[in-house]
Amino acid sequence: MKDHGVVTVTLRSTDFDRTERFYRELFGWEIYRVSQSYLGFDPPAGIGGGFLKDTEVSAGNSFTLYVQVAEFEPYLTRACGLGGGSEGGIVEVPGYASYRIVTDPDGNRIGLWKWMSEATVEGAVRAAT
Repeated sequence: MKDHGVVTVTLRSTDFDRTERFYRELFGWEIYRVSQSYLGFDPPAGIGGGFLKDTEVSAGNSFTLYVQVAEFEPYLTRACGLGGGSEGGIVEVPGYASYRIVTDPDGNRIGLWKWMSEATVEGAVRAAT
């Protein structure tokens, strides 16, 4: 996979049971529990992702699109220089990847996604096809 491709998306959910039923019945997505706070999904085609448990969902915090990068720092610096910003620090997805959140000038959130290894990338690509 090349840098700058969209690799995953995370939406928000206040009720996992309701969310699971909605997306399974509407689109036929495979839904699975990753943890108490994250519900994963795999569509029949395209990019998968998940739902992060939240107490409320609001504009600007309803989804996060993740873009693959090799390193975080150049993008953090450039995002700030272009009128955006960053939120929090590096978040680890154990054994899989890590990410950082940047925001655009309107406050939309974009995750900078960095795979742990090339083998992890290859496994994710096989799972998505």
